[in-house]
Amino acid sequence: MSASSSPGEGAVPEAYLGTWSATIDNASGVNSRRLTLTQGQVGDDVLKLVADGDGYHCEFTADLARQPVDDGPLAIGPSTVTTGKPLSSCTPGAATEVTLLPDGRLQRLNRSTGEKLTYTRAG
Repeated sequence: MSASSSPGEGAVPEAYLGTWSATIDNASGVNSRRLTLTQGQVGDDVLKLVADGDGYHCEFTADLARQPVDDGPLAIGPSTVTTGKPLSSCTPGAATEVTLLPDGRLQRLNRSTGEKLTYTRAG
């Protein structure tokens, strides 16, 4: 048996994989979010997030916290800042839950605050 895994092997359901985008409109202007979900097992970094806004650029990773049941949702652990310009503008995030919506969009829910952000699949 080979020790390498094929792209289809892992705990993340196929429909979640890929790059998703969203924007947040607030007092500081339009802020973009680009979320990428990759294949992996529990404990692996499967989520990468790039957050850009007026005067900042932040990149985060987060792991798969537990094995999803059937087609999700995905339990994602707290995020870690991997890059920040300026670093002081980037704060690690809480654990979240990622769900595929019936219309094909992706929703990320902060379970402790109830905050939600909906993403569309990036071209």
